[in-house]
Amino acid sequence: MSVIAPNLRFSRFDRPWQAKTLGDLMTFKNGVNADKSMYGSGRKFINVLDVIASAPITHDRIIGSVTVSDKEFAKNEVQYGDILFQRSSETREEVGQSNVYLDKDETATFGGFVIRGRATTEFDPMFFHALLKTDKVRDDMTSRSGGSTRYNIGQDSLASVTVHIPTLPEQQKIAAFLGAVDAKLAALAARQAALARFKAGLMQKLFSQQLRFSRDDGKAFPDWEEKRLGEVVDYEQPTKYLVSSTDYSDDFPTPVLTAGKTFILGYTDETHGIYNGPFPVIIFDDFTTSSKFVEFPFKAKSSAMKILRASSTDMQIKIVFELLQMLNFSPDSHQRHWISKFSEMQIMFPHPDEQAKIADALSAMDAKIQAVADQVAKLQTFKKGLLQQMFV
Repeated sequence: MSVIAPNLRFSRFDRPWQAKTLGDLMTFKNGVNADKSMYGSGRKFINVLDVIASAPITHDRIIGSVTVSDKEFAKNEVQYGDILFQRSSETREEVGQSNVYLDKDETATFGGFVIRGRATTEFDPMFFHALLKTDKVRDDMTSRSGGSTRYNIGQDSLASVTVHIPTLPEQQKIAAFLGAVDAKLAALAARQAALARFKAGLMQKLFSQQLRFSRDDGKAFPDWEEKRLGEVVDYEQPTKYLVSSTDYSDDFPTPVLTAGKTFILGYTDETHGIYNGPFPVIIFDDFTTSSKFVEFPFKAKSSAMKILRASSTDMQIKIVFELLQMLNFSPDSHQRHWISKFSEMQIMFPHPDEQAKIADALSAMDAKIQAVADQVAKLQTFKKGLLQQMFV
Protein backbone atom coordinates (compact mmCIF):
# COMPACT_ATOMS: atom_id res chain seq x y z
CA MET A 1 0.00 0.00 0.00
CA SER A 2 1.43 3.38 -1.01
CA VAL A 3 2.16 5.98 1.68
CA ILE A 4 2.75 9.71 1.40
CA ALA A 5 2.72 12.92 3.51
CA PRO A 6 1.57 16.54 2.88
CA ASN A 7 3.90 19.53 2.61
CA LEU A 8 2.54 21.29 5.69
CA ARG A 9 1.99 19.43 8.98
CA PHE A 10 1.56 20.12 12.66
CA SER A 11 4.45 19.22 14.94
CA ARG A 12 4.62 15.75 16.50
CA PHE A 13 2.84 14.17 13.53
CA ASP A 14 5.26 12.26 11.34
CA ARG A 15 3.47 9.07 10.35
CA PRO A 16 2.86 8.81 6.60
CA TRP A 17 -0.65 9.20 5.23
CA GLN A 18 -2.31 6.07 3.86
CA ALA A 19 -3.85 5.74 0.43
CA LYS A 20 -7.42 4.47 0.62
CA THR A 21 -10.45 4.38 -1.62
CA LEU A 22 -13.72 5.89 -0.45
CA GLY A 23 -15.09 2.36 -0.62
CA ASP A 24 -12.55 1.34 2.03
CA LEU A 25 -13.94 3.99 4.37
CA MET A 26 -17.69 4.15 3.82
CA THR A 27 -20.75 2.55 2.30
CA PHE A 28 -23.03 4.33 -0.14
CA LYS A 29 -26.78 4.56 -0.68
CA ASN A 30 -29.09 6.46 -3.02
CA GLY A 31 -31.90 8.50 -1.50
CA VAL A 32 -35.70 8.65 -1.47
CA ASN A 33 -37.75 8.99 -4.67
CA ALA A 34 -41.24 9.87 -3.44
CA ASP A 35 -44.38 10.89 -5.32
CA LYS A 36 -44.69 14.64 -5.96
CA SER A 37 -47.64 14.87 -3.59
CA MET A 38 -45.46 13.70 -0.68
CA TYR A 39 -43.14 16.73 -0.71
CA GLY A 40 -43.67 19.91 1.29
CA SER A 41 -44.39 18.47 4.72
CA GLY A 42 -43.20 15.72 7.04
CA ARG A 43 -39.55 14.84 7.69
CA LYS A 44 -36.65 17.16 6.88
CA PHE A 45 -35.38 16.22 3.43
CA ILE A 46 -31.85 16.92 2.16
CA ASN A 47 -31.64 17.78 -1.54
CA VAL A 48 -28.90 19.02 -3.89
CA LEU A 49 -29.26 22.64 -2.74
CA ASP A 50 -28.33 21.56 0.78
CA VAL A 51 -25.36 19.59 -0.52
CA ILE A 52 -23.89 22.51 -2.48
CA ALA A 53 -24.47 25.05 0.32
CA SER A 54 -21.33 26.62 1.77
CA ALA A 55 -22.12 25.68 5.38
CA PRO A 56 -22.28 22.11 6.72
CA ILE A 57 -25.80 20.66 6.87
CA THR A 58 -27.75 20.78 10.12
CA HIS A 59 -31.40 19.95 10.77
CA ASP A 60 -32.51 23.56 11.13
CA ARG A 61 -30.83 24.63 7.87
CA ILE A 62 -32.74 22.08 5.77
CA ILE A 63 -35.67 23.71 3.96
CA GLY A 64 -37.24 20.74 2.17
CA SER A 65 -39.49 18.08 3.67
CA VAL A 66 -41.12 14.83 2.58
CA THR A 67 -43.74 12.51 4.03
CA VAL A 68 -42.38 8.97 4.33
CA SER A 69 -43.14 6.00 6.54
CA ASP A 70 -41.05 5.26 9.62
CA LYS A 71 -39.65 2.21 7.83
CA GLU A 72 -38.65 4.25 4.77
CA PHE A 73 -37.16 6.96 6.94
CA ALA A 74 -35.09 4.47 8.94
CA LYS A 75 -33.75 3.02 5.70
CA ASN A 76 -32.75 6.47 4.41
CA GLU A 77 -31.80 8.22 7.61
CA VAL A 78 -28.98 10.78 7.66
CA GLN A 79 -27.02 10.87 10.91
CA TYR A 80 -24.21 12.95 12.36
CA GLY A 81 -21.02 12.51 10.32
CA ASP A 82 -22.70 11.20 7.15
CA ILE A 83 -21.33 12.61 3.89
CA LEU A 84 -23.81 13.61 1.17
CA PHE A 85 -22.78 13.67 -2.50
CA GLN A 86 -24.42 15.36 -5.48
CA ARG A 87 -25.19 12.50 -7.85
CA SER A 88 -26.05 14.45 -11.01
CA SER A 89 -25.23 17.81 -12.58
CA GLU A 90 -25.38 19.66 -15.90
CA THR A 91 -21.62 20.24 -15.72
CA ARG A 92 -18.88 17.72 -15.02
CA GLU A 93 -17.13 20.15 -12.66
CA GLU A 94 -20.08 20.09 -10.22
CA VAL A 95 -20.89 16.40 -10.13
CA GLY A 96 -19.97 14.66 -6.88
CA GLN A 97 -19.87 17.82 -4.78
CA SER A 98 -20.23 16.92 -1.13
CA ASN A 99 -21.28 18.20 2.26
CA VAL A 100 -21.35 16.78 5.77
CA TYR A 101 -24.26 16.38 8.20
CA LEU A 102 -23.30 17.80 11.59
CA ASP A 103 -26.43 17.64 13.72
CA LYS A 104 -26.06 15.40 16.78
CA ASP A 105 -29.62 15.94 18.04
CA GLU A 106 -31.83 15.51 14.96
CA THR A 107 -31.68 13.22 11.94
CA ALA A 108 -33.09 13.72 8.44
CA THR A 109 -33.63 11.86 5.19
CA PHE A 110 -32.29 12.57 1.68
CA GLY A 111 -33.36 12.64 -1.96
CA GLY A 112 -32.76 10.53 -5.02
CA PHE A 113 -30.33 13.00 -6.58
CA VAL A 114 -28.11 12.62 -3.52
CA ILE A 115 -25.88 9.73 -2.43
CA ARG A 116 -25.23 9.14 1.27
CA GLY A 117 -21.81 8.00 2.41
CA ARG A 118 -21.65 6.43 5.86
CA ALA A 119 -18.36 5.65 7.63
CA THR A 120 -17.36 2.03 8.15
CA THR A 121 -14.21 3.13 9.99
CA GLU A 122 -13.69 6.02 12.37
CA PHE A 123 -12.71 9.36 10.82
CA ASP A 124 -13.23 13.02 11.68
CA PRO A 125 -16.24 14.31 9.70
CA MET A 126 -14.93 17.85 9.29
CA PHE A 127 -11.53 16.61 8.16
CA PHE A 128 -13.25 14.47 5.56
CA HIS A 129 -15.49 17.38 4.57
CA ALA A 130 -12.38 19.44 3.75
CA LEU A 131 -10.52 16.52 2.16
CA LEU A 132 -13.31 15.97 -0.37
CA LYS A 133 -13.01 19.58 -1.54
CA THR A 134 -9.31 19.39 -2.43
CA ASP A 135 -8.43 19.69 -6.12
CA LYS A 136 -6.87 16.24 -6.32
CA VAL A 137 -9.92 14.44 -4.94
CA ARG A 138 -12.34 16.57 -6.98
CA ASP A 139 -10.41 15.86 -10.20
CA ASP A 140 -10.43 12.13 -9.48
CA MET A 141 -14.15 12.22 -8.76
CA THR A 142 -15.22 14.25 -11.79
CA SER A 143 -13.06 12.14 -14.10
CA ARG A 144 -15.17 9.12 -13.11
CA SER A 145 -18.49 10.80 -13.96
CA GLY A 146 -20.37 9.83 -17.09
CA GLY A 147 -22.88 11.45 -19.40
CA SER A 148 -23.11 13.97 -22.22
CA THR A 149 -25.87 16.54 -21.68
CA ARG A 150 -25.99 15.68 -17.97
CA TYR A 151 -23.23 14.13 -15.88
CA ASN A 152 -23.70 11.48 -13.22
CA ILE A 153 -21.63 9.60 -10.70
CA GLY A 154 -22.73 6.35 -9.12
CA GLN A 155 -21.90 4.48 -5.96
CA ASP A 156 -19.30 2.26 -7.61
CA SER A 157 -17.49 5.25 -9.09
CA LEU A 158 -17.49 7.06 -5.74
CA ALA A 159 -16.19 3.93 -4.04
CA SER A 160 -13.18 3.85 -6.37
CA VAL A 161 -12.05 7.45 -5.70
CA THR A 162 -8.62 7.52 -4.00
CA VAL A 163 -7.93 9.65 -0.92
CA HIS A 164 -4.98 9.91 1.46
CA ILE A 165 -5.68 10.09 5.20
CA PRO A 166 -3.59 10.47 8.37
CA THR A 167 -4.22 9.05 11.81
CA LEU A 168 -7.38 10.13 13.61
CA PRO A 169 -5.54 12.52 16.01
CA GLU A 170 -3.94 14.34 13.07
CA GLN A 171 -7.33 14.47 11.30
CA GLN A 172 -8.81 16.08 14.42
CA LYS A 173 -5.98 18.61 14.65
CA ILE A 174 -6.43 19.64 11.02
CA ALA A 175 -10.21 19.80 11.42
CA ALA A 176 -9.92 22.03 14.51
CA PHE A 177 -7.57 24.43 12.71
CA LEU A 178 -9.76 24.66 9.62
CA GLY A 179 -12.76 25.06 11.90
CA ALA A 180 -11.14 28.17 13.38
CA VAL A 181 -10.64 29.55 9.86
CA ASP A 182 -14.27 28.79 9.02
CA ALA A 183 -15.40 30.53 12.22
CA LYS A 184 -13.48 33.64 11.17
CA LEU A 185 -15.07 33.45 7.71
CA ALA A 186 -18.51 33.13 9.31
CA ALA A 187 -17.85 36.15 11.53
CA LEU A 188 -16.77 38.21 8.53
CA ALA A 189 -19.83 37.08 6.56
CA ALA A 190 -22.05 38.10 9.48
CA ARG A 191 -20.31 41.49 9.59
CA GLN A 192 -20.83 41.94 5.85
CA ALA A 193 -24.51 41.02 6.17
CA ALA A 194 -24.96 43.45 9.09
CA LEU A 195 -23.42 46.28 7.08
CA ALA A 196 -25.67 45.44 4.13
CA ARG A 197 -28.74 45.54 6.40
CA PHE A 198 -27.61 48.89 7.84
CA LYS A 199 -27.21 50.28 4.33
CA ALA A 200 -30.67 49.02 3.35
CA GLY A 201 -32.17 50.75 6.39
CA LEU A 202 -30.26 53.94 5.61
CA MET A 203 -31.49 53.89 2.02
CA GLN A 204 -35.07 53.43 3.18
CA LYS A 205 -34.82 56.48 5.45
CA LEU A 206 -33.03 58.61 2.85
CA PHE A 207 -35.32 57.86 -0.07
CA SER A 208 -38.48 58.13 2.03
CA GLN A 209 -37.11 61.52 3.19
CA GLN A 210 -37.29 60.53 6.85
CA LEU A 211 -33.62 61.50 6.93
CA ARG A 212 -32.50 64.62 5.09
CA PHE A 213 -29.15 66.28 4.53
CA SER A 214 -28.67 70.02 4.88
CA ARG A 215 -26.59 72.43 2.85
CA ASP A 216 -23.07 73.19 4.07
CA ASP A 217 -24.37 76.43 5.57
CA GLY A 218 -27.03 74.49 7.53
CA LYS A 219 -29.97 75.58 5.37
CA ALA A 220 -32.49 73.06 4.05
CA PHE A 221 -32.41 71.74 0.52
CA PRO A 222 -35.46 72.32 -1.70
CA ASP A 223 -38.30 69.79 -1.81
CA TRP A 224 -37.72 66.73 -3.94
CA GLU A 225 -39.15 66.82 -7.46
CA GLU A 226 -41.01 64.06 -9.27
CA LYS A 227 -39.38 63.11 -12.56
CA ARG A 228 -39.87 60.40 -15.13
CA LEU A 229 -37.00 57.90 -14.99
CA GLY A 230 -36.52 58.20 -18.73
CA GLU A 231 -35.90 61.93 -18.29
CA VAL A 232 -32.88 61.55 -16.02
CA VAL A 233 -31.01 58.69 -17.72
CA ASP A 234 -30.09 57.85 -21.28
CA TYR A 235 -29.63 54.28 -22.44
CA GLU A 236 -27.86 52.43 -25.20
CA GLN A 237 -27.72 48.86 -26.40
CA PRO A 238 -24.31 47.23 -25.96
CA THR A 239 -22.63 45.44 -28.83
CA LYS A 240 -23.37 41.72 -28.81
CA TYR A 241 -20.56 39.61 -27.37
CA LEU A 242 -19.21 37.43 -30.18
CA VAL A 243 -16.77 35.12 -28.42
CA SER A 244 -17.65 31.78 -26.83
CA SER A 245 -17.36 31.49 -23.06
CA THR A 246 -14.74 28.79 -23.67
CA ASP A 247 -12.49 31.57 -24.92
CA TYR A 248 -12.49 33.41 -21.58
CA SER A 249 -9.17 33.71 -19.77
CA ASP A 250 -8.14 35.43 -16.55
CA ASP A 251 -5.08 36.65 -18.47
CA PHE A 252 -7.25 38.79 -20.78
CA PRO A 253 -7.86 42.46 -19.91
CA THR A 254 -11.57 43.12 -20.34
CA PRO A 255 -14.35 41.67 -18.13
CA VAL A 256 -17.53 40.35 -19.73
CA LEU A 257 -20.46 41.39 -17.55
CA THR A 258 -24.00 40.32 -16.85
CA ALA A 259 -26.45 42.26 -14.71
CA GLY A 260 -27.26 39.02 -12.86
CA LYS A 261 -25.77 37.48 -9.75
CA THR A 262 -22.58 36.21 -11.41
CA PHE A 263 -21.69 39.73 -12.69
CA ILE A 264 -18.26 38.95 -14.22
CA LEU A 265 -18.63 35.95 -16.52
CA GLY A 266 -14.99 35.93 -17.58
CA TYR A 267 -12.35 38.03 -19.30
CA THR A 268 -11.87 38.57 -23.04
CA ASP A 269 -9.24 39.96 -25.40
CA GLU A 270 -11.91 40.94 -27.92
CA THR A 271 -11.51 44.62 -28.85
CA HIS A 272 -14.81 45.14 -30.67
CA GLY A 273 -17.60 46.89 -28.77
CA ILE A 274 -15.77 47.53 -25.49
CA TYR A 275 -17.65 50.14 -23.47
CA ASN A 276 -15.15 52.76 -22.35
CA GLY A 277 -17.38 55.26 -20.59
CA PRO A 278 -17.94 57.91 -19.55
CA PHE A 279 -18.32 56.25 -16.14
CA PRO A 280 -19.98 55.34 -13.90
CA VAL A 281 -22.91 53.61 -15.62
CA ILE A 282 -25.56 51.04 -14.79
CA ILE A 283 -25.86 47.80 -16.73
CA PHE A 284 -29.51 46.82 -16.71
CA ASP A 285 -31.06 43.53 -17.81
CA ASP A 286 -34.55 44.05 -19.26
CA PHE A 287 -35.61 40.43 -18.81
CA THR A 288 -34.49 39.85 -15.22
CA THR A 289 -34.69 43.54 -14.18
CA SER A 290 -31.39 43.21 -12.35
CA SER A 291 -28.74 45.90 -12.45
CA LYS A 292 -25.09 46.54 -11.57
CA PHE A 293 -23.12 49.72 -10.93
CA VAL A 294 -19.99 49.79 -13.13
CA GLU A 295 -16.98 52.11 -13.06
CA PHE A 296 -14.55 50.36 -15.44
CA PRO A 297 -14.37 49.37 -19.14
CA PHE A 298 -16.32 46.20 -19.97
CA LYS A 299 -17.95 44.04 -22.60
CA ALA A 300 -21.64 43.26 -22.07
CA LYS A 301 -22.98 39.71 -22.14
CA SER A 302 -25.60 40.39 -24.82
CA SER A 303 -27.35 43.12 -26.75
CA ALA A 304 -30.52 42.42 -24.71
CA MET A 305 -29.03 44.45 -21.86
CA LYS A 306 -29.05 48.22 -21.50
CA ILE A 307 -26.31 50.63 -20.48
CA LEU A 308 -27.82 53.46 -18.43
CA ARG A 309 -26.01 56.75 -17.83
CA ALA A 310 -27.01 60.11 -16.41
CA SER A 311 -28.51 62.42 -19.03
CA SER A 312 -27.02 65.52 -17.38
CA THR A 313 -24.40 66.54 -14.85
CA ASP A 314 -27.23 67.41 -12.45
CA MET A 315 -28.10 63.74 -12.00
CA GLN A 316 -26.03 61.35 -9.87
CA ILE A 317 -26.20 57.93 -11.57
CA LYS A 318 -25.44 56.40 -8.15
CA ILE A 319 -28.81 57.74 -6.92
CA VAL A 320 -30.59 56.14 -9.89
CA PHE A 321 -28.86 52.83 -9.23
CA GLU A 322 -29.81 52.76 -5.55
CA LEU A 323 -33.40 53.68 -6.39
CA LEU A 324 -33.53 50.81 -8.88
CA GLN A 325 -32.55 48.44 -6.07
CA MET A 326 -35.55 49.62 -4.03
CA LEU A 327 -38.20 49.41 -6.76
CA ASN A 328 -40.49 46.40 -6.65
CA PHE A 329 -40.01 45.03 -10.14
CA SER A 330 -42.70 42.72 -11.48
CA PRO A 331 -41.40 41.38 -14.80
CA ASP A 332 -43.85 39.48 -16.95
CA SER A 333 -43.25 38.29 -20.49
CA HIS A 334 -40.16 39.23 -22.49
CA GLN A 335 -41.36 42.70 -23.39
CA ARG A 336 -39.27 45.80 -23.95
CA HIS A 337 -39.22 46.57 -20.24
CA TRP A 338 -37.16 49.72 -20.37
CA ILE A 339 -39.25 51.48 -23.02
CA SER A 340 -42.68 50.20 -22.00
CA LYS A 341 -42.34 50.17 -18.21
CA PHE A 342 -39.32 51.51 -16.39
CA SER A 343 -38.65 54.67 -18.39
CA GLU A 344 -42.20 55.81 -17.62
CA MET A 345 -41.89 55.42 -13.84
CA GLN A 346 -42.38 58.64 -11.85
CA ILE A 347 -39.77 58.90 -9.10
CA MET A 348 -38.96 61.60 -6.54
CA PHE A 349 -35.46 63.04 -6.92
CA PRO A 350 -33.60 65.45 -4.61
CA HIS A 351 -31.71 68.61 -5.55
CA PRO A 352 -28.37 67.79 -7.29
CA ASP A 353 -26.33 68.94 -4.27
CA GLU A 354 -28.39 66.73 -1.94
CA GLN A 355 -27.98 63.89 -4.42
CA ALA A 356 -24.22 64.29 -4.10
CA LYS A 357 -24.39 64.05 -0.31
CA ILE A 358 -26.61 60.97 -0.47
CA ALA A 359 -24.36 59.35 -3.07
CA ASP A 360 -21.27 60.03 -0.93
CA ALA A 361 -22.93 58.51 2.15
CA LEU A 362 -24.00 55.39 0.30
CA SER A 363 -20.62 55.06 -1.42
CA ALA A 364 -18.96 55.22 2.00
CA MET A 365 -21.17 52.34 3.15
CA ASP A 366 -20.32 50.44 -0.03
CA ALA A 367 -16.62 50.93 0.73
CA LYS A 368 -17.07 49.42 4.20
CA ILE A 369 -19.00 46.48 2.80
CA GLN A 370 -16.39 45.95 0.09
CA ALA A 371 -13.57 46.10 2.64
CA VAL A 372 -15.14 43.20 4.54
CA ALA A 373 -15.80 41.36 1.26
CA ASP A 374 -12.11 41.76 0.41
CA GLN A 375 -11.20 40.27 3.81
CA VAL A 376 -13.49 37.32 3.09
CA ALA A 377 -11.91 36.78 -0.33
CA LYS A 378 -8.40 37.01 1.14
CA LEU A 379 -9.20 34.51 3.88
CA GLN A 380 -10.86 32.16 1.38
CA THR A 381 -7.71 32.28 -0.75
CA PHE A 382 -5.64 31.57 2.35
CA LYS A 383 -7.86 28.59 3.18
CA LYS A 384 -7.57 27.27 -0.36
CA GLY A 385 -3.80 27.46 -0.06
CA LEU A 386 -3.98 25.57 3.22
CA LEU A 387 -6.02 22.81 1.61
CA GLN A 388 -3.36 22.44 -1.06
CA GLN A 389 -0.54 22.24 1.49
CA MET A 390 -2.19 20.34 4.37
CA PHE A 391 -3.69 17.54 2.29
CA VAL A 392 -2.21 15.02 -0.08
